[in-house]
Amino acid sequence: MNNVNMGKKCIPGIICLENMTLFLLVFLCLFIILFYFQYARSVSNKIANQPSPSNYIISPASPSDQTKLNSSIVPMQAQAQAQAKAQAQPTISILPTSIMDLATRLTTNSMNDPYVPPLKDTSIYFQTNTSDERGIPINVRTSGYNRNYSQIGILTRTNGSEMILPLMGRKNMRRNDRWQYYTMSNTGNLNTKLPVSSNGKSCTSEYGCDEIYNGDIVYVEGYNDTFKATVYENSLFSYIPF
Repeated sequence: MNNVNMGKKCIPGIICLENMTLFLLVFLCLFIILFYFQYARSVSNKIANQPSPSNYIISPASPSDQTKLNSSIVPMQAQAQAQAKAQAQPTISILPTSIMDLATRLTTNSMNDPYVPPLKDTSIYFQTNTSDERGIPINVRTSGYNRNYSQIGILTRTNGSEMILPLMGRKNMRRNDRWQYYTMSNTGNLNTKLPVSSNGKSCTSEYGCDEIYNGDIVYVEGYNDTFKATVYENSLFSYIPF
């Protein structure tokens, strides 16, 4: 029988390594471990050798540098003081109260407020805190301001079904002998402002009409009928016994 030289074979399921291969793997692992320790030691040495902030020596600035620093700090301090002073000063408005409340009156719902007259407003109001030069109105009164409307009496229907309406009025500041009046309907859920006319003149106009007294007959727009006025007594000064 002839001897046949066969190469080395590994048993299935087992990893076979030659001696030289195993030696190289062990040497490579040792080299990697040694390199890692050397790198970690060098990093720790760098951290330990870094100087702390207390080790720095700050040299005093030269006179020229100090002058430049002061010149840059002074304007900043002055600006901060000016801003604080401006915020501390109260805002003073030179506009009278009636003009300051103009924007509020323009947005007032006349249907819900019984003391707002039934007038159509076509004016435009610009806020005074804007850059628009039209922020201050030109129609500033110099002879006084109109009083607020108040209920000064009642109106009783002269014809047809019985009806009582409130008489709202105020004195006209343009002419002391003139008044401005209007009334309100009391039908339904919506109170509608109704103009009042006396002696053929509208009492809701700018100049108003003659003062209405007890027993005067006025005409109410909307009902197209006449009403008899009953005016409340004037509020007089009373004696306070203390």
